[in-house]
Amino acid sequence: MGVQAGEPVPAAVKTVELGEYRVNYASIGTGPTMVLLHGSDKREEWSIWKPLIDLSAKWSLLMPDLVGFGGSTRPVETPDYTAQAKVVHELMDKLTIPKATFAGTSWGGQIALEFAINWPERVENLILISSTYDKPQLQRLRKLRKPTLIVWAEDDLVTQVKAGYNLRDAIRTSRIEVLEPVARNPNYDFTAAHKLERYRKDVILSMIRKFMSDPSGMVTEPPEMEPELRGLAMKEEKEEE
Repeated sequence: MGVQAGEPVPAAVKTVELGEYRVNYASIGTGPTMVLLHGSDKREEWSIWKPLIDLSAKWSLLMPDLVGFGGSTRPVETPDYTAQAKVVHELMDKLTIPKATFAGTSWGGQIALEFAINWPERVENLILISSTYDKPQLQRLRKLRKPTLIVWAEDDLVTQVKAGYNLRDAIRTSRIEVLEPVARNPNYDFTAAHKLERYRKDVILSMIRKFMSDPSGMVTEPPEMEPELRGLAMKEEKEEE
């Protein structure tokens, strides 16, 4: 049966071969590309983004199952975030997508960060939702100059809000938005505040739309420093090179 009048058009699900891996992905929408990356929970796959599918009205959404998840290849050992970023890069090449905005939740945010560090020319903007990260990434992010929206819940027990501020401080062109406690209902699983794309979808949709309307204008540049501090900062950056 086809789609009935008035029903939303479903995402198209396809599979491509990328070297040793088979990658399953869903796509929907028209306009600039937005790549959405899910987290590391073994039950997760592209469909966790269905609550945000309305973004397809303005953007072409590309939602892969990471390797080891969903309909993609499931090797004995799940590739780490650096290998996953390479697979996403290969997927964009395969689909001839030159550049995209990346949105990642939890481990997906860490993969998006790694992609941006290695291929900044392929990234328009970053949207990090309760994102994990590796400490060595923080130092490398100091040179990243991509408009970045960081979203956290005040009561996230999986990745505490302090991590969001660490990312905000590392990415100098970023803005953090902290939501009030999410898991007020005692019947919620304790991970509710870590899965904002599901449990606070309306707020997340609103934040993403606002951010994407003017990414550069939404981020807060660091305040102007005193000459001595500016000179010290420049020295530190030079030493990092």
